[in-house]
Amino acid sequence: MKRVSNQRQLRLVTEISITPFMDLLLVLLFTVLVAVPLLKADKFLLPAVSSSTAPAKAAPVKTVVLQVNSDQSVTLDGAMLARVNLAGALKQLAKQRPDVGVEVRIHRDLPVQRLVETMGLLQEAGIQKTAVTSHSDAP
Repeated sequence: MKRVSNQRQLRLVTEISITPFMDLLLVLLFTVLVAVPLLKADKFLLPAVSSSTAPAKAAPVKTVVLQVNSDQSVTLDGAMLARVNLAGALKQLAKQRPDVGVEVRIHRDLPVQRLVETMGLLQEAGIQKTAVTSHSDAP
């Protein structure tokens, strides 16, 4: 006698297994619980500089304007100078007033190399407090 088994026949699954879905939800929940505190941490902000770690620099008492025009002529505090005499004038200015600030006003059409050279002269003279602005010929 032959036995007939129902095991070889295909069955239609009418229920959905929620076990893989629950596994996925638990992994996502764990990921969120770990990631959210890390995102809220202030790790990406720059550290605040306290007064004990960095000495406070005082603002310059007087500011002198060093203007470089489009024809590369130089005026220091309104007085016209030859470019070759600029280094000596800046050194003398630094000796007379060590806390002086210099605002470099360079013409906007000049190459950046002129600004770099001027800033190098200021550094050699020992002037630490500087500011850079650009100007045009128009008033």
